[in-house]
Amino acid sequence: MDFPNKHRKRFSWQLAVLALCFLLVPIVINSCSTSNYNTPVTSQTTATLISPETLKAWIDSGVVNSTGFDRVVILDITSQATYSAGHIPGAQLANSNDINQTRQEGPAADINMSADGAHMDAFIQKYGIDKNTTIVFTSGGSRSAGTVLAATRSYWIFRYWGFPKEKLKVLDGINFSYDAAYGLTTDASPAPVPSTYSVKNNAQLRNDLRASLADMINVAEGRVANAIPIDMRSSDTDGSYVGKRGSTGGVFNPSSDFTVFEGHLKGGKALLYTDMFDPTNNFRFKSPDVLAAMFNAVGINGTKYTHVY
Repeated sequence: MDFPNKHRKRFSWQLAVLALCFLLVPIVINSCSTSNYNTPVTSQTTATLISPETLKAWIDSGVVNSTGFDRVVILDITSQATYSAGHIPGAQLANSNDINQTRQEGPAADINMSADGAHMDAFIQKYGIDKNTTIVFTSGGSRSAGTVLAATRSYWIFRYWGFPKEKLKVLDGINFSYDAAYGLTTDASPAPVPSTYSVKNNAQLRNDLRASLADMINVAEGRVANAIPIDMRSSDTDGSYVGKRGSTGGVFNPSSDFTVFEGHLKGGKALLYTDMFDPTNNFRFKSPDVLAAMFNAVGINGTKYTHVY
């Protein structure tokens, strides 16, 4: 915030802190002399993707599950069985059902909808998340690119609910890459101290990141300028995109119930999301130039408003 005479006030504030350090030397000399309050460890990475090496450094520095301003919470979006078999040290188990909901927005109830406000508040409070928390999303389970979806979708839901980008990280290669570099553990993680934080405290709801059924109908009918729908379920030669019957599981009995109609949105382009990861490199994201080429091939070039489904 910009105040009048800000330079003079800033100098006065700094002088007061310096005086406090000198006055309290016998008690807090270490705190005052080594304070890193204005340069938190976890904000020094500008990118969303972080490497196993970066996360290991955070774990070793003690910020994971700490109670300070620079605390980190690692959310392992997976099943209890997978988590118990091995997880990143300090990671908290967060089942995908805790962050997704079955809700009705349209003609019928649907699974895996983004959480509503009350559901989201219960989730973040359970894991002690507040405005100072840096959240690292990861996942584990079967060695497939599909497993990455749990972590990346959770990241998106937090972005939708207004959490700042610099506080949200996705572990590149999820548990696979960390396991390859450092191994996993079966040791119990400390239970988080619940918070009272609410999504209402965030600056704004990023409703520009989510399209409603009505929005998608407008896209399909050509009412949205420079819009391009991207279907990420299958290739353009097989599966749900080309209308193969039984490709998309339904809601009420996913093991045998299927959607009434298959096919893709009018004007939609196929871009299989599992192609974005490198299975030979622990399913880490492919290089930016490779991804850019994939996006350009389906018409994503920075000039269109992309609707991904």
